[in-house]
Amino acid sequence: MIRVRFAPSPTGYLHVGGARTALFNWLFARHLNGTFILRIEDTDQERSTEESIEQILEAMRWLGLDWDEYYRQTARRSVHQQLAQELVDRGCAYMHAGAWWFRVPKEGETIVHDELLGDVPFQNAQLKDFVIRRSDGSFVYNFVVVADDADMRITHVIRGDDHLNNTPKQILIYEALERPLPHFAHLPLILGPDRTRLSKRHGVTSVLEYRRRGFLSEAIVNFLARLGWSHGDQEFFTRDELIELFSLENVGSSAAIFDEAKLFWLNQQHMKAADPEELCELVKPFVLEKGLVTQAMWEKANPERLSHGVTLLRHRCKTLHDLADVMTILFPVPIEHEKEIHLDEEEKTLIGALIETLERVEPFTPQASEEAIRDMLAARGAKLRDVAPTCRIAIAGRKAGPGLFDILSLVGRGLVLSRLRALVKERGV
Repeated sequence: MIRVRFAPSPTGYLHVGGARTALFNWLFARHLNGTFILRIEDTDQERSTEESIEQILEAMRWLGLDWDEYYRQTARRSVHQQLAQELVDRGCAYMHAGAWWFRVPKEGETIVHDELLGDVPFQNAQLKDFVIRRSDGSFVYNFVVVADDADMRITHVIRGDDHLNNTPKQILIYEALERPLPHFAHLPLILGPDRTRLSKRHGVTSVLEYRRRGFLSEAIVNFLARLGWSHGDQEFFTRDELIELFSLENVGSSAAIFDEAKLFWLNQQHMKAADPEELCELVKPFVLEKGLVTQAMWEKANPERLSHGVTLLRHRCKTLHDLADVMTILFPVPIEHEKEIHLDEEEKTLIGALIETLERVEPFTPQASEEAIRDMLAARGAKLRDVAPTCRIAIAGRKAGPGLFDILSLVGRGLVLSRLRALVKERGV
């Protein structure tokens, strides 16, 4: 039975690197119908906080990385004490100056058999004896991680390659306890665009900050999966596809580059693919946050109209913030225009005629509006391009977007006419 774990230290938020590690463990377990364990390594009492634990749990839930078993390391002190005493009884550890020390063999080498890196040898003479229990009775990371992994029957340890240098010490403890070794897989580092280790100087590294910025959790999961893992040239993956396709064999050994432009692109693709009703619920708080549309206004709106709105408006949006900006055009609120509207005399006349035409269109559908507007323009020797850009900006705030007639129908006769009339009044037509 496959058993893997993600073991974050709750000394801060869940960052991108940790989330990638959690995801790879989760995908590995789900692909093989194994068990995914979340173990909070909170033995560093000076730096660990309850707030950090809650943020980690919240980020994991947002990413959809559900766990099968949950532990806090501080609740497992009896297990740690039992196994440490076992090392002392076996003569593999000794007491000195109040601390308990692990006795490292003076000769030979310890080889890390890594699923990604191959065999990595370490000379025992360079490791030296190390503390497993401090003089205050607290246990050291390299010991408790083995104690917990062995006790929980972890079969695969999948973690960042910054842990590689700890692994020979941990292997020696496994061997001293006569416990079976797990398979090790050390994931490549994540680098910024400048090929240095990803950090705050490269921008956002907190998972929950990406939620605040309007990214979909599915897009973040897709993006994290591609940081070191691949399946041919495919870039867009659903969660089910990732579970079906994931394997350690397709995880590379070289560093992954964090490309935020690709993240924006992936988020856009996932927004396009999202169920419209679900996308409505996701974008709602971002719309309300802007302070123009109230909760009552949203609830009063026809759900089908909102769903149709996200379907039409999402295609040029990269984040939920972008979509929230354009969704406001469906409500009787002021809208931001991407550019100032300047009308010449001919445009003023055409806009006036357009208003009269739209007042009479029945029903107010894209097809009926198109037919009536084109007939009006033809009668005046004008073309659609003579009014379309101005109409788009007046009604929806921007030139680009869905077809003009779709926008007219979506926004609705009342709002369309009020915005065009406001334009007429402001420009003195």
